[in-house]
Amino acid sequence: MNGERAWTDRAGLLLPGVRAMAEHPWRREWRRDLTAGLSVAAVALPAGLGMGELAGVGPMAGLYAAMFPLLAYLFLGTSRQLVIGPEGVLASATALTIAPIAAGDPALLAPLAAGLALCIGAVQVAAGALRLGFMADFLSRPMLLGYINGVACIIVAGQLGKTTGVPVESTGFFPQVRDFVLNLDRIHWRTVLLTAAALAVVFLVRRLLPRVPAMLAAVVLATAASAVLRLSEYGIAVVGELEGGLPRVGLPTGLSLDDYTTLLLPAVGLALVGFADAAAITRTYADKHGYRVDANRDLIALGASNAVSGLAQGMPTGSSGSRTAVNDANGGFGPATALVTAVAAVLTAAFAAPLIEPMPEAVLGVVVIVAGLGLVDLAGFRRLRRVGDSEMGLAVVAFLGVLVFNVLGGLLVAIGVSVGVYVYRSLRPHDAVLRSVSDVDGWHSADSFPSGAGTPGLLVYRFDAPLYFANAAYFKSRLLGRVGDDTEWVVFNAEAVNYLDATGVDALSSVADELRGRGVSLRVARLRADLRDTLRSTGVADKIPMYLSVRAAVAEFDRVHGEDDEDEDGKGSEPPSPSGPRPVPEDRGPGPTGSGNGA
Repeated sequence: MNGERAWTDRAGLLLPGVRAMAEHPWRREWRRDLTAGLSVAAVALPAGLGMGELAGVGPMAGLYAAMFPLLAYLFLGTSRQLVIGPEGVLASATALTIAPIAAGDPALLAPLAAGLALCIGAVQVAAGALRLGFMADFLSRPMLLGYINGVACIIVAGQLGKTTGVPVESTGFFPQVRDFVLNLDRIHWRTVLLTAAALAVVFLVRRLLPRVPAMLAAVVLATAASAVLRLSEYGIAVVGELEGGLPRVGLPTGLSLDDYTTLLLPAVGLALVGFADAAAITRTYADKHGYRVDANRDLIALGASNAVSGLAQGMPTGSSGSRTAVNDANGGFGPATALVTAVAAVLTAAFAAPLIEPMPEAVLGVVVIVAGLGLVDLAGFRRLRRVGDSEMGLAVVAFLGVLVFNVLGGLLVAIGVSVGVYVYRSLRPHDAVLRSVSDVDGWHSADSFPSGAGTPGLLVYRFDAPLYFANAAYFKSRLLGRVGDDTEWVVFNAEAVNYLDATGVDALSSVADELRGRGVSLRVARLRADLRDTLRSTGVADKIPMYLSVRAAVAEFDRVHGEDDEDEDGKGSEPPSPSGPRPVPEDRGPGPTGSGNGA
């Protein structure tokens, strides 16, 4: 038994899913696992067919992507709820990526989609091996929200032709809407009625029979009606003849090295988006169920899933929020759900392809539209509006970027703006003049507490960022710009300075020299111990006294200021040194945890 446990532990280091499966009570939970797996399969299979259509590679490629990639994540992933498969964002991006490369050759679309999946997989595996799981953080919440909502609009616009019979030949949101409006006179009303009926089935089943998979019900009913009533004879487009069976395993045929090189750049962006979405989902369910996920291992698992999908002639895959929610709602265990769903997909591909052939394309469009509407998050925009106009503005920029430049261009806009905002906030961080506030301990921003009391002759200033080469000049100009004609001391509250490079040290020294030339003394409070050592070793501490708290520095100012008042009364005191008030030992006043340290 101990040997078996040791083997499981060793295997778990490379294959986290093995350990999770070894610890799972299969005999006790098999009924629940089977129910959850069938529930997810009922959503995943029609969604896979629809995502294949959305990607422009046919429904079978979407079905293949809902098959073997699940098994790759089963062994390598660390989430116990996540369900992998084709989803709307990646499917829409796939269509827009491969269409220009195919240059009108429909035979190249499926190999290009599989090749894109391989490239995404390679990027994600390499990034996970290099421990770059943090890269998903470069897509901020506002950027991701705007991006996803923009993609949702593109997904819905892309199905206007299938669900109405109106010819829509263009790609991109605005061109597709334009084509739809200009060709409204060619609408096919029987297709519209079928679309409306399928949508009604989805929404009624969800409302009246919540335990029944709504999309599966719509697909089954529409396909049965199409087969019995021969809807294709009435001008309603159907899927038509399919080459069923299990996929051929191997590299996509017909692709050159140049094709893979062309696919690599969009693959990098889509790898980032896919991982950012998966990271948000896995963290949410890990927190809910009280376990931890490993971002870098999950990045490798997602990459392996994409690689497997490419080798199985599928399409790019990612995390599915809707299927994961179904799995969790049914108490499913991820590996068990993956096994059941994969088996269901295999059986469908091997034996049920003829049953898919009479399926109306309009109902696949409905599946895609419902999935796209599930991505819409208007409440998220309202929450950002309550946080601040700038956060709302970032989301709107990403949203419009997707609509104007399509999925990949919008992705670059989102990443570029996110990085730009990060750089700008690093170069131009928040700063504040601090004041003492009655009934509140410490010194606080004058902007937050305008009623706070200042001390004549004293400026307490805080810079809320590391002090380094990129913002040192900004720090200097901001601090010196706040020094008035009556200022005698400047106390620099350095609690937020967690990094100080050579340029930052020079900036502090330069500020001290310039203030001394004006007859003003610079003091530093609450600087970290290692950074105080840096100032000592560079000699800057010899001309800038340091304190452990703002309160200690202010108390020293009050003492020196009081002595000056006594001089005016004729009582006399030792005159200050030519370089300003005498330095104060660091151990004067309370330590960093004492009250009055600033806030």
